[in-house]
Amino acid sequence: MTERRSYVLVAVAVLLVGFATRTIPLYWSPLPFNLDGFHFAALARDALKSGHLPVKRGFQPDEYSFTVLLATTSRLTGVSPLYIAQFLTASVGAITCLFVVLVTRGVGRRLGWSVSNVRAAMTVAGLVVATEGIFLGRSAAVSSEGVGHVFVVMSVFAFAYALWTNRPSWFVLTGIIFVAFPLTHNLSTIIGFLTCVSLLTLYLGTSRSRSSVVAGVLIVGFCAYSVLYYAVTGMEATRISSAPGLFVAWIIVLVLLTRWLPTTNPRLQYGVPSVVLLGGAGLVVGNHFVPIFPGTASSEIITMLFILPIAAIGIVAARGVPIPIEGGVEGYATLAMLLGSLTLIGFALTGGLTVEYQALAVRGHTYVHLSFPILAGLGVVALGAKSDTDRLKTAVIVFVIVCSLVSAPLAFSGLRATSAQPLVTQPQLESAAFASTHADGWTSDGHMTRLSSRYYTERTGSNVSERGVYEWLRGSGAEPRCPVVARRSWTTVGVQLFPATPGHVTPAAYDRFTARRNVVYSVGGGSEQIVLSVPEAGRAHC
Repeated sequence: MTERRSYVLVAVAVLLVGFATRTIPLYWSPLPFNLDGFHFAALARDALKSGHLPVKRGFQPDEYSFTVLLATTSRLTGVSPLYIAQFLTASVGAITCLFVVLVTRGVGRRLGWSVSNVRAAMTVAGLVVATEGIFLGRSAAVSSEGVGHVFVVMSVFAFAYALWTNRPSWFVLTGIIFVAFPLTHNLSTIIGFLTCVSLLTLYLGTSRSRSSVVAGVLIVGFCAYSVLYYAVTGMEATRISSAPGLFVAWIIVLVLLTRWLPTTNPRLQYGVPSVVLLGGAGLVVGNHFVPIFPGTASSEIITMLFILPIAAIGIVAARGVPIPIEGGVEGYATLAMLLGSLTLIGFALTGGLTVEYQALAVRGHTYVHLSFPILAGLGVVALGAKSDTDRLKTAVIVFVIVCSLVSAPLAFSGLRATSAQPLVTQPQLESAAFASTHADGWTSDGHMTRLSSRYYTERTGSNVSERGVYEWLRGSGAEPRCPVVARRSWTTVGVQLFPATPGHVTPAAYDRFTARRNVVYSVGGGSEQIVLSVPEAGRAHC
């Protein structure tokens, strides 16, 4: 088999695996995997109906790109946005997996590795990004964040090639991506900015050419344009704007760390990421006993069991950190992506112990997993080089891939492992439609109320609130005296009380609750049964 053909086979295999794993939710439901998917499906539906974007109804300034992409895909395929959204998201996620494979190949080839070593690194990196539980969960979710992942990778590599080749075409392409960034996803815009700052710092440490001036102007312009765009359009960015000094301080830390890391010895180069990895694992374990962010969910045991194999992969990935420093354009870009995303996490952890900053840390953490699989693939080759035979390398490859596969169920575990339930079934959508149409002032868990407000925005309005159920199940209030959409899964999987830990209702308590009320609607059966009930007397709004 020729060198080129073997690389193509690896790339195609990873592309197919990445697409397949992100369509797994279709096994349970033909609908979008997560609640945000219904928001975008509604926007695309209304756009197709009216011929323009529904900017006056819950439309955010960073949702243009994905809404247009979903509406266009729906028009071309003739399939409703509600039923094509998951396939579109799986395709976008598969493209991200393909990028990771190509980047890994670029690093290996620039280092002059053998075909077998390059192929091994590509395979490991591709399968990790395609199956690893944390990134799989986020990239399988129907959201503009998936396109944001692609934009982060495209921007950093276009910018890297612009710097190292000094070709105007690459600078133009980088500028086009920068212009589209704020319209695509706000968090990805921040990550893209931090990553490009790190990349420019790396470049200045190796070269002094006129392109650095152009690149500096491009970065400053990107930052100013993004801030102005979000300010004019009214996009909330309180997590950054409420602590601008701290954000600037972390940019300084990013620059200093970026300048220092390539100059130190290899032991520190993989030692520092190892310490960061251990610190992150410690935060997850500590959060099991005392929530780091008050009022939010604690880590479940099953969550830690799923994260443990990812941490094991991290040990291998840490060994790969010194390699990108010598890996040319692709290597510098990989290192910049890692440092840029870690900077945002650091800012979130020091910004404040609030739900907003927790969300920023958790969502920002997702972007670490763009460089993480590349480093894992490189780390496999680095460890394998310590042996005279291929046995060690083969063992490490098998170990990393098995760990990634073991972590994959985390993506679809829902309330068993996380504080939010992503999966939406047909009975749930039907219940939300009925309640939004016929009930007045109803309540339910966070899953059902958010589903209704995202897809049936005009019908729902202020008629739905999770407050009644939240207060009742948290023990701070009586049973709701208003229409309630209740699910029997509350007695098995639990009740979504996001951002707090999921609640639980005993079967006996659930049966007593429904027995004291009049059931006016029921769908599904067994543990999936959903009912809408009203109090027998004294009905009130929730």
